[in-house]
Amino acid sequence: MKNLKELLNYQQEISNIQYTINILRWELKISVPKKAEQNLIDLIATFESKLFELQTSEYYGKLLNKVINDTDFKNIEKAEQNYICNLLRHYEEKRKIPMDFYEKYITLKNKSNLVWKDAKKQNNYQLFKPYLKQVIEMTKQYYRYIDSNSSNLYDVMLNDYETGMTCKIIDKLFDDMKQRLLPIISKESKHELHNYKFEYTNQELIDCAQFLLEYIGFDTNKGLIGIYPHAFTEKMNMNDIRIAFGHTNNPFDFVTTIIHEGGHGIFEQNIKENLSRYENTTIENLYALHESQSRFYENILGRNINFWIPIYDEISKKLHLNLPLSEFISMLNESVPNVKRTESDELTYCMHIILRYEIERAIFNDEVSLDELPNLWNQKMKDYLGIVVENDSDGLMQDVHWSEGDFGYFPTYLLGTIYDGMFIEPIEKDLGSLDDLLRTGRIKEITNYLSKNIYQNGGAYTSSEMIKKMCNSEISVDPIANYFEKKYSK
Repeated sequence: MKNLKELLNYQQEISNIQYTINILRWELKISVPKKAEQNLIDLIATFESKLFELQTSEYYGKLLNKVINDTDFKNIEKAEQNYICNLLRHYEEKRKIPMDFYEKYITLKNKSNLVWKDAKKQNNYQLFKPYLKQVIEMTKQYYRYIDSNSSNLYDVMLNDYETGMTCKIIDKLFDDMKQRLLPIISKESKHELHNYKFEYTNQELIDCAQFLLEYIGFDTNKGLIGIYPHAFTEKMNMNDIRIAFGHTNNPFDFVTTIIHEGGHGIFEQNIKENLSRYENTTIENLYALHESQSRFYENILGRNINFWIPIYDEISKKLHLNLPLSEFISMLNESVPNVKRTESDELTYCMHIILRYEIERAIFNDEVSLDELPNLWNQKMKDYLGIVVENDSDGLMQDVHWSEGDFGYFPTYLLGTIYDGMFIEPIEKDLGSLDDLLRTGRIKEITNYLSKNIYQNGGAYTSSEMIKKMCNSEISVDPIANYFEKKYSK
């Protein structure tokens, strides 16, 4: 198929530019000298412009249409057909965005991210606020270009992260979650974590992270680990998946963070090669499905005592833990509200996401001003979790997402948690008890099963299609809510 070969050559050029941008972004976050930050921002903007030109050229649009209309197109694997059709859809959306606007938007987000980093460190919301204002305004304009006819701009943003998702659907799911979870959230701690003194070097944490990642099935020959204030996983290309995490002396937060990011990395490493060659970002519009897998590893597997039985001796040595496994697990599973989302347990975490969703919805419905944001944030923290927020660094500036214009992303975390509850039954039906698999050190059997049924398809199918295929049902909060009630209502 001549047209397909031509498309793949063009996609390789796109991939090379994207790979360069991803590496430069990693450098900007992880290791660039302070005085070189602006130089790197300008360099990234140059490559972003080149990428945008490639992804919106008339030649590219004609090429995609030629491949799709070719008589041999139907002979291509269905998942690959879906990928090519998705490329055309993204092409048609990006063509609506003016180049000069796009360049300014990308540059602003890179600069805003650096300002957020400093503002958070200084606890200075006033420093960050002007950049947040600009990011919000330009994000609104970005999505107006994509869909100027929508009566709900935030719906357009939600759909950009999770295909088919709307406020109407999320409002129902999240309201159901609130009703089920708020009654079982405890406000009292059974442990005194501050009595335990832990101090780790960066290298000790990196060594332990590598051990945990390899244990769950992440290929460290195709991965790299770095230190950054906010944990994240970045796909450079299919053979280069990078994981970053913040230095911490809290071993419980550390292990759950690593296992979480490992779930993201495993997903990306197991997408079939013929699909990965079309895009570096292979899960466009399926972020909730991706988050479901990172949270499945972190919570459903990683908070289960059986996960740790085969490896606890090694982990306790690496992290200098003078704790019996039973106490380690008790602290790992304690459900007490925490001011920080990333350090929260699996139950109260849900309320962190609902809070952020409700605030984002208010921002893009023009129901709250930037001056009112801190108070709104703090009030919801008190209402939902009984927490008094003492500063903005631990409040509305704690997350990186808004500085990068990722409005609409937060709901995917809780949607992913909802999906997790639904995935337990089919996995146990096909493989047997998760407890037995974990207790006998066979976690890679679970990884292989998920790779075969979810990861290899990448972004070829929507989350609802994958759930229908695996669970034979529509999205429901009942499985995960039942799981939480059984675990935490005792």
